[in-house]
This record gives sequence, structure tokens and C-alpha cells, in this order.
Amino acid sequence: MSGIAFKDGDWIEETRKAWALNDRGALLGDGLIETMRVMRGRVLRFDRHMERLSRSCADLGLPGPKDPEGIAGLIAELVAENALKDAVVRLTLTAGPGPRGLDRPDEIIPSLALSAAPFTPPPAQYRLALSEIRRSPASIAARYKTLSYMDNLQARRQARGAGADMALLLDTRGNLSGGDCANLFWTRGEDVFTPDLRCGVLAGTVRAEILDSIPVEAGNYEPGELVQADAVFVTNAAIGAVPVVSLDGVPLGSGDLPPRIAALFA
Repeated sequence: MSGIAFKDGDWIEETRKAWALNDRGALLGDGLIETMRVMRGRVLRFDRHMERLSRSCADLGLPGPKDPEGIAGLIAELVAENALKDAVVRLTLTAGPGPRGLDRPDEIIPSLALSAAPFTPPPAQYRLALSEIRRSPASIAARYKTLSYMDNLQARRQARGAGADMALLLDTRGNLSGGDCANLFWTRGEDVFTPDLRCGVLAGTVRAEILDSIPVEAGNYEPGELVQADAVFVTNAAIGAVPVVSLDGVPLGSGDLPPRIAALFA
């Protein structure tokens, strides 16, 4: 049985063919996504998601959301239509239809879609595998949550082939960047570290919450930092924070979240 989704003003079955053949998001990856966690009917960090979406739209020349509260209402209706309380909601915003080629039309008519899936608890721990794919600090696809996900897909496929759960990517200079779908943190003593945004890092909403809640040192770090860490963990909107126990089969950290990190997600 298919779920119910929202697309450009209509409620439709999730499996219905809904994207126009000339939609720039489908053809060129010209668009953005936000993945939001809904807990007991409430969207976690909704304001952070809307702020990031608005900022990304402004930077990339896309019409941003004009009515965030209206989107919040649609999400509430979406999870109700699908009889969900705990869910993961995906917002997809594309540049809409356009002519053949790279140039956008003079008037962009964006397309907005919302879909929901039941929340599935993440694993208790993650095993990472170092990817051969590198993130460029100048890459739009690395720094924004765009529809261009091929690097992440390939990195995850390779990690699965190596018996890991998630890929760890470096930037083109050999510095730590993050997981294929998550931000990276580690601790040493009382100090907390994370790669700087200039390492091809997506400005994650959970990452931002942690940085706003406790002191964190963001910088350029080599992979060897993880071997010396007391705890390593990855974060994103869907999983919260999950410990990392190994990299390429080498044990890392304690396997537990530091108490002050766990307290943020209690």
C-alpha cells in the first residue's frame, strides 16, 4: 500500500508519476532537499531546517519558502494522512520545468513535494569505511543539501561492499569531512571536535544544535585524529547522534555517546 504525499498543491499517492519530464530537479539535480524528523507529531528543529533552506535558496538563486508556517501545517497534515506520529519527512524543492540545457528559464516556477516514511530507529553503533571519493571544499554538492547525491551513493555502496555501515569521506586536501549522510564529531578528554565547514562539510541542523549547545573546536583534521579519540559519533536529522565503533575494521573510541551529547537527545 502506497503512502500519501504532497506535490504542488495536491495530495497524491506516493507511487503516482508526478514529476514533469522537463523538471530541472529530475533532469539536472537543480534543487534542494530537507530531511526532517517528526517525533510525536512535532518536527524537530523545524526553524533550523527552514533557515537552512532559505539560506541555500538565496545562495543558489532559487525561490525560497515564502510561508514556513504553511509548510509546517502541510507536514502536520501529511503525517496525519499517513497515520504516523514518529516519521521522517522529506521536503524536495526543485527549480521546476525548464528548456533543454543548463540555463534556467527567465521565470522560475519551483516545484515543492513532501513525503513521509515511518521512523526506523538507527543502529546502536556505526562501522565506517574510508571512501576513495573526495569532497571538494568548493563543491556546491558538498556544502549544500542538493539533489546531486551521486558521490554519496557511490561512497555508501563501496562502504557496504567493505562490510561497513557508512562511508567516511575526506576533502581533496586529505582532511576529515564527514560521513556519506552525516556530520562527524569526536572527543578527547573534555574537548569536542568536528571538521570545519571549509572541509566540504554540509551545515547539518543537528551539527548546528551541538555547536550552539556546547564548546566545539571546528578545524582541519587528519584521519589519525579518530584513532586517538575517546569517542567518535555521527549526526544527522534522522538519526540524531550515533556512536562509531570502527574505521576500516580498526576499533575507535568507547562505543558510547559522551553523556553531555546523549543529554541533548534525551
